[in-house]
Amino acid sequence: MMALLRSRRMLYVLVGLVVVGLVVSGAVGLFQSFNAPTTAAPGGGQGQQGQPGQPGQGQQGAQPDPPPEVGSLGRPPSGFTYVDQDEAHCDPQGLCFRLIVIAGEDGQELDDDAEESVQTVYEHLLDNGWRQELPPGTESEDEIALVDSVLTDGTTLVADSTAPSAGALPVLMLGNAGMPAY
Repeated sequence: MMALLRSRRMLYVLVGLVVVGLVVSGAVGLFQSFNAPTTAAPGGGQGQQGQPGQPGQGQQGAQPDPPPEVGSLGRPPSGFTYVDQDEAHCDPQGLCFRLIVIAGEDGQELDDDAEESVQTVYEHLLDNGWRQELPPGTESEDEIALVDSVLTDGTTLVADSTAPSAGALPVLMLGNAGMPAY
């Protein structure tokens, strides 16, 4: 028996069985997660977010509300353009968002710091009628940095989704105003 365990062929067979077992157990878990019932969104039944019958709120069989298009941001500030990533992302509760990269006028990468670019776009949106949403427990806009907040125009939410690494591209996340802001 020990001679079998020392042979390369038996070692390869054992490793192959372990890998196949891991793949099969992962596949079973994945399929079970697809069939698992969805959970209700936090605060279900309070305000607009959890009203029964509202599409996109975790109901089985209901189509999620598509996220707003890049045009909902209006014209970008001078020297900037918005580059839509052409893909809607939806979570299991049916909340969908779209990622938008802030770029130079010709679509080139900006030389500015990503936070400065987001700050410029946020100030531009505020100048065009958007307002700052305050997180729970915050009483004043002065308590939170502008780029750490969410802006809304009543139908669309905008949040900074820039990666926290140096040299990251400035990215905005667009969602419908009915989804939770924080």
